[in-house]
Amino acid sequence: MTGTPEAPGSETPTTLHADIRGTSGEAVVLLHGQPGNSAEWKRVADLIEGRFLVISPDRPGYGNSDGPARGFAGNSAALIALLDRLGVPRALVVGHSWAGGAAIWAAATNPGRVSGLVLVSSVGPSEHLTWNDRLLGAPVAGEAIAAAADGALGLLTGSAWVQSLADRRLPERARDAYHYIAGLGGSKNRPWHSFLLEQRHFLREVGELDPLLAMIGVATVVLHGTADRTVEPEVAVRLAGRIQDADLVLIPGAGHLLPQHHPEEVAAAINSAADRAAAEAGSADQAEAGRDRRLDGQVASDGESGAEHPDQSANH
Repeated sequence: MTGTPEAPGSETPTTLHADIRGTSGEAVVLLHGQPGNSAEWKRVADLIEGRFLVISPDRPGYGNSDGPARGFAGNSAALIALLDRLGVPRALVVGHSWAGGAAIWAAATNPGRVSGLVLVSSVGPSEHLTWNDRLLGAPVAGEAIAAAADGALGLLTGSAWVQSLADRRLPERARDAYHYIAGLGGSKNRPWHSFLLEQRHFLREVGELDPLLAMIGVATVVLHGTADRTVEPEVAVRLAGRIQDADLVLIPGAGHLLPQHHPEEVAAAINSAADRAAAEAGSADQAEAGRDRRLDGQVASDGESGAEHPDQSANH
């Protein structure tokens, strides 16, 4: 695929399938990584559903959502369309890995719809692109790899013997990873084909994120593992430095799959961002009320001054 990066709203928004649970309180949208689906967030959702309305969509091209896969702007547009459909005016947006780019795009270009931001193991404009990134984005090689991966995924999910062996022999984290990957096959989409499309968008759009970072004005937490080999921790440090008043939280020894392996820390980051957003909204409301009082006082003072000199305008 060739062409210029998407502009916000340049594509028809995709209709997203979403798992919705929790209270009728503040909305939190959990955007899964690449490839993936809404099941990525189950352990996190279990921890926060008592406080929030938790919305976990399958992103475009994944799970049971309409395809095809989109870039950062297309994912942002699909997110806003989902909020419109659900009647949700504002939401705290959480993006994992590739979807961190979509969350950044949404927060920067739709400030009235995003109340807070949490970036979990997120990509960023300063990320070093490896030969793997470029190979997967290549028109011929990437398609061959995606086709092979889709075929392997079918074998993985279609063999009861393989699944039983994984349950018996793999340690807990490896078993979790197996079931996560196997779960990608139970949808109407081809997850590795969607991965390929997103990789092409990523190669040409990741640089577009840089000017957006300074446009983000909501409470933000950047969460990353120090042992992440998929997105190096330095990307998180630079993201936190470029986003105004962002909090940086590094988890010692943690890898890339924080929603699965460190759900408590992810939930804590979401709660922190929500608390900061609420405090900042309260301060803004107080400042606005103060301005209204000063304006009312000025109007009253001007009225009293005019009453003391009823003929003043006639004398001039």
